[in-house]
Amino acid sequence: MMTRSSNGHGCSKALSGLVLIALFCPAITLSADHTHASSPEPLDTIIVQGDRFPDAVRDEQLRVEVKTVLHDDPYFYDGHVTVTVKDGVVHLEGAVLDYGDIGSVLRTIGKKFPRLKRVVNELEVVREDTDDG
Repeated sequence: MMTRSSNGHGCSKALSGLVLIALFCPAITLSADHTHASSPEPLDTIIVQGDRFPDAVRDEQLRVEVKTVLHDDPYFYDGHVTVTVKDGVVHLEGAVLDYGDIGSVLRTIGKKFPRLKRVVNELEVVREDTDDG
């Protein structure tokens, strides 16, 4: 007498399902030529145009011009002043001897470069302590 296991009924259903699939689905054969996907058509070239550094040359030119104006001023010592320009904005960094130098520098740059976007003043006044008495 044959006894059925609890999984025997479930296995026979799965097996009969596979048999039905095999009967109703067409046979698929693969040869070595069909195992690799055919190469797709080459893609069209896309060109993105834009300025990565839109004003880099203009910024450098402006930096040189501002530095030259400061250097040519006979009443201003520019040895401790750094000029940088980014996107048309002039940045002044460094040390000057008094507050009058800062005002003079800002006026000079304003006169020589009237179409300037902005001047960021980061100049510091450095004074030596003197003993007058």
